[in-house]
Amino acid sequence: MLSNIELDHLTESDIGRCLNDVAGLKGWVRIESCPARRVVVDFSMIRGSAERQRDQKLGTWPDRSLADIRRTAEQLRQAPVIAAIALKQTSSAASTRVSVRDLTSMTVAELFDGWCREALADRKDAGESVRRSLLKDVMPHIGMQLAASVTSTEVHAVLERIVERGAPRQAGCVLADLRQMFRWGLQAGAIAADPTASLRKSDFGGAAQERSRTLSAQEVSELAVRMHAGRLAPHVRQAVWLLLATGVRIGELVQARWNDIDLQRRTWTIPAQFSHSGRANTLPLSGFAVRQLEPGVSFKRSDQWVFPGRIPSEALSAKALGKQIRDRQRGTQIRGRSSATQTLLLSGGAWTPLDLRRTTAALMLENGTEAALIAVCLSQSPRPGPSAGETDAPAFDHCVQAFETLGQQLQEIERLSHSGERQAA
Repeated sequence: MLSNIELDHLTESDIGRCLNDVAGLKGWVRIESCPARRVVVDFSMIRGSAERQRDQKLGTWPDRSLADIRRTAEQLRQAPVIAAIALKQTSSAASTRVSVRDLTSMTVAELFDGWCREALADRKDAGESVRRSLLKDVMPHIGMQLAASVTSTEVHAVLERIVERGAPRQAGCVLADLRQMFRWGLQAGAIAADPTASLRKSDFGGAAQERSRTLSAQEVSELAVRMHAGRLAPHVRQAVWLLLATGVRIGELVQARWNDIDLQRRTWTIPAQFSHSGRANTLPLSGFAVRQLEPGVSFKRSDQWVFPGRIPSEALSAKALGKQIRDRQRGTQIRGRSSATQTLLLSGGAWTPLDLRRTTAALMLENGTEAALIAVCLSQSPRPGPSAGETDAPAFDHCVQAFETLGQQLQEIERLSHSGERQAA
């Protein structure tokens, strides 16, 4: 069993060690260089059946205390498989009465665990993003409370805490997730009423509005200059240019693998499991896009991922990429984050990586590409061809030309930004 004293005495010589704690809780020692160099420990535990085991991340010490990490692990360890499974599988009245009694004595953490197992397993990320969000913002406050006793006032208080830290949109997302969870519990018989029924997203900053922001060609030129002033990491600049040059979604970009990219044929095949549309898509790469990938070929941090995260065996998080850009458009600095605030704020206002896909379409349209072909280039409509994944259909050749024209425009913008920077120096 680990102690706080042992953790406090860890040094860089311990990097790579696996620390064992109670009941399968393990910690891996690593070094964190930003915002300050320090030794940290990533804790996790193995969950699931022998056939479907997975590594459940529990947090990083010292950002979370050892006691808090153990408490979360204990909540997850004690949560049983939701008794609704028993209700479906049994036909005897006696068994049904036992199952209902078990359900009504469930805590919120147990209801949450059962909902994750039953309702979220088929999602693309197996519900990992929802699980991470609720473990952070909800379970520490009402996780050990009986699900049947939770009131709308208590849920409101949980959401208000999220709003107070400046994340009203996240509060709306958490409300949507809680509503699904409690309604699932209502159908299973675990609760008699949904405590979120009277709550609305407008109570916590409003529902997320659909974005329509598009960067003009002039703003793209401005962005090219500002990316250097913003002291962006090279891989973030490459990611921005690739988003503009290919029109892919940010989730598809961060899941890019070297095995899916053929630099000689200038193609990138996005597998169905990483594609937003759920179907495989072969994308032509312009000369400009290929040049953005070449530095990664020469200095690979990962043999698998084009954009690896802090751990080379894992892909870069889309949220991490978004934070790099968002932090440079804030009015004030957030503690521990970039001090180069507002350096990426453009004349047309704030922007996000999601806006770059619309910008790609707008630039293609300005270059004379037909709207129907743009939809094919951006995988908004399937490319005609003998079979999925083939690249010899006539439409593919038109896509090649459209992307190459776009690449030449972006190359000229980048060249002029470097030229202007040298003149200013």
